[in-house]
Amino acid sequence: MIKLEDAKIGIVGLGYVGLPLAVEFGKHYETVGFDINEQRVKALSAGIDETLEVSSQEMQASQFLRYTNDWKGFLSVMYILSLSLRQLTRVSVPI
Repeated sequence: MIKLEDAKIGIVGLGYVGLPLAVEFGKHYETVGFDINEQRVKALSAGIDETLEVSSQEMQASQFLRYTNDWKGFLSVMYILSLSLRQLTRVSVPI
């Protein structure tokens, strides 16, 4: 059985739920945060959260977290959490 301390965690979606979760995991475990928005990934990589969900101090404390918008960055991830809380219409279109 894999121990959490030895695992790489992947968080898909760095919005108001995913980013704080990724930051907290990244304080203790090797973590990869994925988002499709390249500009968001660049800003987060520079320590800037334009949505103000987490502070720059929290981001700096997350020493084991890296950000990507490339699925290849997920090749070695052992646990993936996909977080999408968007409300959908009956035909699965985001509102």
